[in-house]
Amino acid sequence: MDRMRVIFFYILFFGTFGVQAQTYKFGDVPREQLEMEVYDKDSTARAVVIFSKGDSELEYYNDDFYLTVTRHFRIKILTDEGLEEGEIELEFRNKNANTPQDIKNIKAESYFLDETGKILKQSVGRRDRFEEDISETRSVIKFTIPGLKKGSVFEYSYQLTSNNPLDFPSWVFQDDIPVIWSEYNARIPEWFRFLTVSKGYQNFLVSEQKRYNDRITIQGKQRQVFNGSNVSFVQDPSTTIDYEGIEYRYVVNNMPAIANEPYMKASMDYLSHIRFQLSSIQFPQTLGRSYLDTWVDLVNRLEDDEDFGKRLEKNEQLDEILEGLTEPATTELEKMITIYNYISNHMVWNGNYGLYSFKNLEDVYKEGTANGSSINLLLVQMLRKAGFEAHPMILSTRFNGEIIDLFPLVGQFNHTIAYVQFDGGYFLLDAKNENRPYNLLPSQVLNGEGLIIYKDQVLWVPLENQVDNKSVNVLSIDINEDGYEGSIKSKNLGFYAVDKRNGLDFEDLTSSVNEEIFIIDSGFSIDSVFITKDKLDESFEFEADFSFTNDLPTEVIYFNPMITGAITENPFKLEDRTFPIDFDYTFSETIIMNINIPEGWIIDEIPQSVLYRLPDQSGELRRIVRSVGDTISMNYLFKINKTRFMPEEYPGLKQFYEHMVETLGQNIVLKKGS
Repeated sequence: MDRMRVIFFYILFFGTFGVQAQTYKFGDVPREQLEMEVYDKDSTARAVVIFSKGDSELEYYNDDFYLTVTRHFRIKILTDEGLEEGEIELEFRNKNANTPQDIKNIKAESYFLDETGKILKQSVGRRDRFEEDISETRSVIKFTIPGLKKGSVFEYSYQLTSNNPLDFPSWVFQDDIPVIWSEYNARIPEWFRFLTVSKGYQNFLVSEQKRYNDRITIQGKQRQVFNGSNVSFVQDPSTTIDYEGIEYRYVVNNMPAIANEPYMKASMDYLSHIRFQLSSIQFPQTLGRSYLDTWVDLVNRLEDDEDFGKRLEKNEQLDEILEGLTEPATTELEKMITIYNYISNHMVWNGNYGLYSFKNLEDVYKEGTANGSSINLLLVQMLRKAGFEAHPMILSTRFNGEIIDLFPLVGQFNHTIAYVQFDGGYFLLDAKNENRPYNLLPSQVLNGEGLIIYKDQVLWVPLENQVDNKSVNVLSIDINEDGYEGSIKSKNLGFYAVDKRNGLDFEDLTSSVNEEIFIIDSGFSIDSVFITKDKLDESFEFEADFSFTNDLPTEVIYFNPMITGAITENPFKLEDRTFPIDFDYTFSETIIMNINIPEGWIIDEIPQSVLYRLPDQSGELRRIVRSVGDTISMNYLFKINKTRFMPEEYPGLKQFYEHMVETLGQNIVLKKGS
């Protein structure tokens, strides 16, 4: 596991209860909050959360335990762009669900100063809210905060109740706007055991627990008493039970906004938050009940699930398909690749992931369109029919977030691929996309480890590709007084091959090579293109001839040799970054160039030869430039050797890219000889 602060605990003590809350009662809005014009810690913020506060409690009444969650938010609007914060949606399970939730006590108001400095307010009434069903069992309450404008403050609060302790909520302390204060309090009786996970890259101001004492009264049951021929009813006495519980309190302050930055995975992996997961319930003098499976239980349940493992048991049409399909294959590897390519080409991915196949695989095959898991379950089934040891492997894609191995919950997973045991090793196959080879998982899948669904086993496998991602480009250029002409030979492996193959328009190669490969616009043209190799599981190679015409006469020629592969802008613009930088994959780019200068011209300047390396050989920029007679040669290499850089590595990575942008902007300068 990386250096992310991830804390697992049942009972931990951190700090004391000495930090004073910076929350306010509903309607108590200090004038300074309304007079604020800019947030001093982020002058670019469109809005700022003044505070967010949550209180969750398991309480006993009406002969059952109920969960009550109270939430209160107050937000300051700083710019017109911040007005969108006033669109509120509260989602819940409706009465059609097995364990419905109820939302009540909704309050919402906006506050602003008029021309005289008087504080005015507007409220959201019942008629301003509307409820909408988003599925059979889920609904959402929507309303818009009235009267919002730049400078306004608004707040809203509500209660959610449920008799299902599994609903005990997580709390997210961070947002896509800054948060000045966020506080979460939880009150849990001793009979409920929760696992708790704290995750994020910001330290808690407060993270503490203390015990409390309370009591509940259980009403006696009414029962019948037979006395001869008479029947009477007797009320048993009530029972009072004293118990202990744990109060949790978590506070963060001055949290920066978390926005979509370059090379960023699912935001939930970065947001500071606390998760509660019910583990077990043990009431006095009763058998305990576990609410958290083991990983073996999860694997076996999926193996026996009608919409997962059981789908692999029957598909009579595959025998006939396989008979003709794999006959030309002379090796087991060729047979596996043939099956992969067949499923990949036959099936159309509908863009959805999802863990299950809600149709039998015969119908999935006939329809030809399905979610990713259905396609790959069909692949597993066909591989098994062909004699391979193949199993489903479940995983969480990059946008879905990382798996927390403390929680054996199937809800953490959102995709299935195929695991194939092969010749002492294995292959990981994902057939949901066309034009991607069998040995290259899509970048969205490269997220930690996957879990093989194999009866009574817990087998985790790293989600990694064994294929190099390389682009090697050899260019020859002849410069003349009117411009230049040249050729390129390009060899691409791994994701470079996939991106080039899928990015080029084979109906108009000249235009698409111009747009996808080169960075020159005006005056530049592709004269011819030839695809020299296009083997899906090996490389994508092409050659092209190009030219550039400059209509203006000149005594000096400026030529930037980075006509392809240049990085002209640093993607890392923040001064600091509080979460990791995640590249999709490691890679290397090479450019080898020979430049011939015209007769009668002399070399006045050439770009510097440079070598920049990141610590631990995690990245490198190397450019060697030489001139011999009328020829200039350049050998350029840019590579990133690891996928995750931690926040403390960000300044070095940012500086590395700054050096790159500056270096790659340097020109060759030629002057006409006297």
